[in-house]
Amino acid sequence: MATRTAAVPQTAATAAAKTAVARADMLPSVMTGMIRELMPDIRNLLPADIPYEQFRAALWLELTGRPRLQECTVPSIRASAIKAATLGVLPGRDCHLLPFKNKFGKFESQCITNYFGLILTLERTGKVARAFAHPVYEGDEFVLDYFASQYKHIPYLVRGTEPGKILFYYGAVILKDGTPHVEPMSLSQIDAIRKRAPAHDQGPWVTDPIEMSRKTALRRVTKYVKLTEQQQQYLDEEEALERNDIPPERHQKNVRDLFGDDADPIDVTPTRPEDRSTRGTPTLWRETLEAHLEVLPAPLKEQCRVALEDAETSESDGFALASAVLDYLDHQEA
Repeated sequence: MATRTAAVPQTAATAAAKTAVARADMLPSVMTGMIRELMPDIRNLLPADIPYEQFRAALWLELTGRPRLQECTVPSIRASAIKAATLGVLPGRDCHLLPFKNKFGKFESQCITNYFGLILTLERTGKVARAFAHPVYEGDEFVLDYFASQYKHIPYLVRGTEPGKILFYYGAVILKDGTPHVEPMSLSQIDAIRKRAPAHDQGPWVTDPIEMSRKTALRRVTKYVKLTEQQQQYLDEEEALERNDIPPERHQKNVRDLFGDDADPIDVTPTRPEDRSTRGTPTLWRETLEAHLEVLPAPLKEQCRVALEDAETSESDGFALASAVLDYLDHQEA
């Protein structure tokens, strides 16, 4: 007589176990093994306000939600997870793990903090009472007095006026002793930094340009905060990554094209508005823009025309724009 095995009812624990197995299959086994070995150490790195289980779930969702991350090297995934835990930022909320191609053509994961993640990093130093960055629109009231260490920003909405275009951005930190530090950044300065980003024509610079500009302005003012050595290293690495889209050798080629083979190195870092010279601009960057104006895409062409027509365009802004033009042409030829 045949015997029948009673069906075991599927409990919630059984369903959860099956789900966990299915989710594990979403990542390469070598990556899954690395994460399981790493997580006990991650527990010791996390700040008290981030539960271990929350970080583990956030990391898992970030890795399984971005298929390209599965193509990244396992050591780079490990380093990204350690960086997020050390800074006390949650993947997918305060930071993102993004894949970048290295010089050997392999993908590597990089942990990049977003605007709110940078604020959290500054607040975790214990030296900052508040940190923020905002755009200033036409219609806002904005006053900045460096000598009095005072600033005032009243948005157009509060003043009951209609907004115009964005004039500039500023980053601000207020230390625990009440001292404010404010650094304004022109649109051209922010755009020069955007052009150095590996994904300047896609990703967050396209979908969230205001948030990325706020983060850029806020990072400019972090120099007033004494960060830990590791925090400073992570932020420096992130800034260096944004320059990787124009490798040093290509940048040197751009300089040679602009100034000749025997030219001394030129600092093309955008200057503050008060450093701008009104004595005119050199002809070399003008000649570069004019020579290639007609073959440029519309946004870049318009920016070049504005720079050419503005008599107060600074040397550094002109050279940075000319370098961006040459970089664009290099991309077209590649």
